[in-house]
Amino acid sequence: MARLFEHQGKRLLAQQSLAVPKSKLVSTSAEALAAARELGCPVVLKIQTLTGRRGKSGGVLFANGPEEAGEKAEILFKALPPGGSVLVEEKARIESEFYVAVTADPSARMPVVLLSGHGGIDVEEINRSESLLTRRVDILKGLSLEEAVEFASQLSQLGRERTASLGQVIHSLYRLYRSYDCKLVEVNPLALCGDRFLALDARVDIDDDALYRHKDLGLEIVEESGDRPPTLLEIAAGKIDENDHRGSAHFTQIDPDGSYVRSIGKIPIGFDCVGTGVSLTLLDELAPLGYYPVNFCDTSGSPPASKLYRITKIIFSQPAIKGYIFGTCVATQRLDENVRGILKAWMELYPKTNGEPNIPCLFLLRGAYSNSAIEVLKKTGIYNSRWIRVLGTDATERDAAREFDLLYCDWEMERKRVGL
Repeated sequence: MARLFEHQGKRLLAQQSLAVPKSKLVSTSAEALAAARELGCPVVLKIQTLTGRRGKSGGVLFANGPEEAGEKAEILFKALPPGGSVLVEEKARIESEFYVAVTADPSARMPVVLLSGHGGIDVEEINRSESLLTRRVDILKGLSLEEAVEFASQLSQLGRERTASLGQVIHSLYRLYRSYDCKLVEVNPLALCGDRFLALDARVDIDDDALYRHKDLGLEIVEESGDRPPTLLEIAAGKIDENDHRGSAHFTQIDPDGSYVRSIGKIPIGFDCVGTGVSLTLLDELAPLGYYPVNFCDTSGSPPASKLYRITKIIFSQPAIKGYIFGTCVATQRLDENVRGILKAWMELYPKTNGEPNIPCLFLLRGAYSNSAIEVLKKTGIYNSRWIRVLGTDATERDAAREFDLLYCDWEMERKRVGL
């Protein structure tokens, strides 16, 4: 899922003729001061982050003058990573707030429009006691303007003209949702300001598998990265499947810098599996032994050797890892081709040792061509390497975890012996 920053989402809203406040995106406190002068005060300053509830965590501040805007921006930039940005926006005169969104209803397999007469940062709590209006949409027929207005009319506090305006907002949001292959389009709050509705915030999540259709957005194709921007390695991995649809290489960094693993006293490892089921089962066996994957990777659907080559180089680019596991379910893909891709990456990463890694590595090879894959490892000499273990069809995930643990302990003892 590709989540847009607020300023990116508002740009898409404006393209659909939805009203948004005048604003300026700034990267320094001096730019914030100049933006406040240009926009006119008072203004709102909002950090641009992919996490929610900024207002409750100090990420939204108000300023009544340009100098104050510069001072408040200085506070916000201290809380942002290098290269972060702040949106300086004219402060709206709000009469009332609403919540409106378009997302998917998995149970019905249909888009659904959500609407509430209350909006803001506490909308989740409000909607526990007050019903949230919903309307499912036949994706083949779409949502007409008349249907959107009829749906908006369920809010009894609005008059005829405002109901029509709200219906137009809903209709435009649905159009945006479909046009950009969105998983979610949310405006919270949608503010009633005099005779118009104004989108004071915007959350737009786009299906990452559809990003190739929306190159105008300038977004990198990545896998799920949660409430944070994608890492450089995730961006690089996202390009592997871009022009080659033979199988897939899904890669996400769980702990990009290894800091979380260190804080809980675990041993960081790189991880690649064929199939999510074997991934989870193997992790369940590794975790009690003290190992923690800094990445999740699933190379399934018969990817060619070239994809395994590229994803292996990415996995081994993680500086924190102290081990690597490649495990498979009883798959139908060419495991011998998978192994060839991994070995090519190792030959480039470890040329002085003819491709032998300097960390413990384990192969759990089960499925089609597993015997051929083992033969490939034997012919290259990697099979008999000191820090390599290869298990075949009869091995279980528990066997693999225990064998890796023994290998790692031997490796760690050797490191201590030589003073590393």
